[in-house]
Amino acid sequence: MKTCDLSSGAAKLALALKQLGIKWEITAETWDDATARRFHEEFIVPLKPDVKQTLEAVGRLAEVLDRAGRDVSDDVVY
Repeated sequence: MKTCDLSSGAAKLALALKQLGIKWEITAETWDDATARRFHEEFIVPLKPDVKQTLEAVGRLAEVLDRAGRDVSDDVVY
């Protein structure tokens, strides 16, 4: 029995956060006013800890699913 692949999605999420950071740095070079700072504080800053927490949860879930998959596997060795 094949369990679902959570690592691909987690890797995509981590890469997307990294790319967002790079794009924001580029944007901040030309958009530097009170609105930009407020946008950064309200939307960009909270993403990093939220994504980190999500990735940790996905990692724990992947471990549980792997363990469950082994527990119900037809490939029992006697």
